[in-house]
Amino acid sequence: MPFSLTSSQGIKTAWGSMTKSKGSMIPFAKVVTDQISTEIYELIIDHLSDDKTSLVACNLVCRSWVPRSKMLLLQFLICRPVPLVSHGGFGSITCAIPAPDHPELREGGVIYGTTDGVYRGLPDGARPRLLSMPAVSQIEILPDENLFLCLAGGEFITIPLGTVTSGACQDADITRLSKHVSVFTVYRPTVAGESRRVCVLKSSSLSTTIKVFDVTGNHQVSTLVNVQESYIPRETCSIRFLSRTRIAVAIKAGGSTLPGGFEVVDLVTLETQSLLDPGDPSLEFAFRKVKPVVVFRVFGTFLVCYDKFAFYIDRNGRMARDRQVMRWTLPANGFALHLPYILAFCNARVEVWNLETAEMVQKVQSKHQSPYHLLNTPESGDRVLHLLAFSGDVAEMVFKDAL
Repeated sequence: MPFSLTSSQGIKTAWGSMTKSKGSMIPFAKVVTDQISTEIYELIIDHLSDDKTSLVACNLVCRSWVPRSKMLLLQFLICRPVPLVSHGGFGSITCAIPAPDHPELREGGVIYGTTDGVYRGLPDGARPRLLSMPAVSQIEILPDENLFLCLAGGEFITIPLGTVTSGACQDADITRLSKHVSVFTVYRPTVAGESRRVCVLKSSSLSTTIKVFDVTGNHQVSTLVNVQESYIPRETCSIRFLSRTRIAVAIKAGGSTLPGGFEVVDLVTLETQSLLDPGDPSLEFAFRKVKPVVVFRVFGTFLVCYDKFAFYIDRNGRMARDRQVMRWTLPANGFALHLPYILAFCNARVEVWNLETAEMVQKVQSKHQSPYHLLNTPESGDRVLHLLAFSGDVAEMVFKDAL
């Protein structure tokens, strides 16, 4: 609500009298704000402690109001980006993963891929290069199997982890498993005794080949063994395990007659079927001009994420009636799950949505309108790494419970 201040000198001002300069608000003059005691304005701000919109307004009133307003606004903060690694090399960063808990990686840090190799960013600022190879686009570490997985120049390769961390990798240490690969994904066992699996996607404009590898061996010597291949007569863009024997594949649209969507591949029978039930009329909007991105298992259902929205379906592929559709304010190109939130990586911002209420609870705005890029494929609870495009740094999205 507007207010005014009057002094013996006849000074009078109001919220409405504030003018804009280049899109920002000009703060009150110090001669005005000095007339309000610290105790008074802090009582005013404290009274608004549960009103986020009003606290943001208080933050714009004057410099004296900023510290108290920001302190109270922190309670509404779900997450914030924290820079971890500044590369400073010749190649640009394309992917990154946190260094796992492993004897070879005792010093922690971040393993990241660039257009000219794989590096390790250490807490002390050092950035040793571990591998020299072109166009690294995806990396993963299987610490229990002592394996490093890498996609470089469209070639899927594996290297013993100890060889990579030593920085002395030779060509004879590299096992080349498949060419013309666009992406791979790793199955993480949920049942004791299960072994890991890896799926690679070889996609062209006309068809897709899916290769499945089982991890065999022990923590000292492990290999990937090709156990199955399947074929889809459509171009695809992503792949994700739903279980050890089922994967979800995102299909690209093929003109106006072939909309994009999600297909489920049974790795036992090799049968393929649509993830969504085409007979459910409430899902008609999902078959329009939208881009499928990824699927997550959440709350006993499937969260199906597209570039413009996300919604829940049940095991039969029908809309979950007790859940709402979440519609992003900008098209999203990547998603990270951190229960009870999902992060939608959009152009120049990250939108944080509460999965239980289907409401956006925070926008993490980028500086200089530079886009955020998700660098890893985290499961819920994993660390979320992304690229700060304006600075080229690897950053971590740190959540409230860890702040």
